[in-house]
Amino acid sequence: MLALAFIPSENIPAAFDELKATFPPEAEEVVQWFEDNYVHGRIRRRNQRNGNIIRTDPLFPPKLWSVSELMDHGIPRTQNIVEAWHRRWSTLVGKPHVGVYTMIEELQKEQQRVDLEIECINRGEPKPKQKKQIIDREKRIMTVYKDISNRSVLEFLRGLAHNISM
Repeated sequence: MLALAFIPSENIPAAFDELKATFPPEAEEVVQWFEDNYVHGRIRRRNQRNGNIIRTDPLFPPKLWSVSELMDHGIPRTQNIVEAWHRRWSTLVGKPHVGVYTMIEELQKEQQRVDLEIECINRGEPKPKQKKQIIDREKRIMTVYKDISNRSVLEFLRGLAHNISM
């Protein structure tokens, strides 16, 4: 189901319906929860005459979590860089509540670090290397993503699922 995020948001409901048919009965509860909250929304009522189903909007609609547009524009899919900064900041400060002077001192150090990083970028220095494993995985994901028009929905999702890690 994670691979659904790589499909354009307007195509996610149909792709989900196709994928849903492949799940075993044991997964029904999780699949239904995902459908209610992320894809179609909860069933509000069923029309007895024509069988139509009326649903609420999903709590987290596909437009909110699809990374397709990000992929198209080369924008990072995650906020790992922000999380890494928060982790580093917590390590620098060392405790949840600090005095104002300690905070000012640490902010000044952080500003110096950022200024140095900007200067390195301006000089054209290469960014720090990512791990080869991550680079290779991202290349495989992009290869599958760019091949979306040549694959069935299930082949596309399967190809991405092999490369996505939680």
